[in-house]
Order: sequence, then C-alpha cells, then structure tokens
Amino acid sequence: MQPNGHPGEPGGTDPGKGPSASGSGQSGPVPVAVAMWQSVQRVMRAFDALLSEQGGSWQVWHILLALHQGTPANQRELANAVGIREATLTHHLRGMEDRGLVVRTREESNRRVQRIEVTEAGETLYRKLKSAAITFDRTLRDAIGDDEADVDAFFGTLCRLADSVPDGGRDVAPEGWPGNRRA
Repeated sequence: MQPNGHPGEPGGTDPGKGPSASGSGQSGPVPVAVAMWQSVQRVMRAFDALLSEQGGSWQVWHILLALHQGTPANQRELANAVGIREATLTHHLRGMEDRGLVVRTREESNRRVQRIEVTEAGETLYRKLKSAAITFDRTLRDAIGDDEADVDAFFGTLCRLADSVPDGGRDVAPEGWPGNRRA
C-alpha cells in the first residue's frame, strides 16, 4: 500500500474492489477496519459536499439534528449527543453563532452552563440540510439493497461490528438502530 493508501491510487486499497490486498506488498485480505475507514471517508466526503452546497457541513448538520431531537439541556449534553468533545463542540458553536444559526446563553444558577437555542436562520438551514440528508440517505439505501430487509441486515452488521470492539465508554450504535442489541 502507498503511504496514504487511498482508494484508486496505485497500491491503494479500494473497498469495493475485492478482498485481496494485491498491489499492497502484502498477501491476503484487506483488513476490515481499513476497508471500513476508506468507505466511511469517501461517503462522508460526498455527504459533506452535498451539505456544503446547502450552506452547511456534516458537523453543523449533526449539531442542528441533535438540537431538534429533544434539545439537550446544555452544551455538555449536546456534545455527548453529537459524540464529540466539548472543546470541539465549542469551536463549531462559535462558528454557528457567528453565522446567526444558534444563540448561546448562560444559566443564571450556574454561569458555567450554556444553553443553546436554534435561531430562525438556523431553522431555515436545518430544513435545507434535512432535505439534503434525506436525499443522500435514499442514495445509500439504494446502494445497500432493494428492500428494507437488506437495510436491516446492513444495520445488523454495523451493530455486530460496533458491539465486537471496545467503545471508549460511549454507545456506538444509537438506540433505535435496527439490529441494535442495546436498544
């Protein structure tokens, strides 16, 4: 494999091109984690590009989505809901606040705790990003298979993979995922 081993490069692995590591200087199958990582990177780049066309990013989308799924009580809960560190969330929220998408206010009883509210501009962007996310989801579902059984089997595989490794103290598969044994 080339130093960065990107799909399509000489010696790079392409998750959709079969199980061998031919051209990588190694024999045998491509490691599952490598194929997953490369697939996720490619999918997320495409998703981010689609969201960018609408004026957002996958980070902004996940933050707005979490705020719409039961408004976390504070910034710490929002970071946990999105699955990122508080410092990373603060960086994204600062940018979103500068764009007028959210407003952060401090709690009177504890000035260290910040609440986040979506503004009208944030609501407008949320609707645009939601539409793009639904379109992208349809594309992925079409690639997975012809019916919901194929999608359920795919989610089951993802959950089995997530359940097979240490999760660093966080639930990897959110509640409600088909095939999630933790749900």
